[in-house]
Amino acid sequence: MMKTIPMIFNQQMVTALVDGRKTVTRRPLSNQPIKNGAFWDFKWGAGSSLDYLPIVAGHATANAAPFKVGDLIWVLETFKVEENTYNDLKGEYAVIYRADYGCNLINSNIDNNDKLANLINKKGFNPSIHMPRYASRLTLRVMNVRCERVRLITEESAKNEGATPAFIDEFGNCPTAPRFKNGFYKLWDSIYSNWDENPWVWVIEFEVIKSNIDKVIANEH
Repeated sequence: MMKTIPMIFNQQMVTALVDGRKTVTRRPLSNQPIKNGAFWDFKWGAGSSLDYLPIVAGHATANAAPFKVGDLIWVLETFKVEENTYNDLKGEYAVIYRADYGCNLINSNIDNNDKLANLINKKGFNPSIHMPRYASRLTLRVMNVRCERVRLITEESAKNEGATPAFIDEFGNCPTAPRFKNGFYKLWDSIYSNWDENPWVWVIEFEVIKSNIDKVIANEH
């Protein structure tokens, strides 16, 4: 059964989603496995000496993965809500997105209570965690999921992460040309500060749909 899942993205990554440069994201496992000799002890089943675990039917990770192929992720991003002054439409409000100052109109009856009023009265932008579902403008359809260690990322996958190429790598080396993997390393460590620990991550590949999640669902039924 398809699930709908909210997920926070920072402004840099939202811009990459909008531009079509980001089609994959990595998220740390909430419970990191523990090394046991040559094997890893995973909470969801038998250990493995591998650094890469495919999500396949019948494998323990298939049931453990929080994301399944076909699930829809709705993007949480920094935003604000204003009374609509952008055109002649009446009774509507504008959602402004901090990443690129994009604008979407919402109906006044979408949230007819104090929550909408509070959002409108705020002068600055709201943290992404507070974004209502109806205000989201980007939906990600999960196309593939796997589990691996973060430092196994390839140059191609780092590019698909929306990373900006950088020179200095994880070992302090400076190649003759900037690499996407180096940019991803800098981005990851700025968020999680655990690159050296090489944590296990869920790798979620997706299709970007530039539409609110409820509109996507409605159009498919």
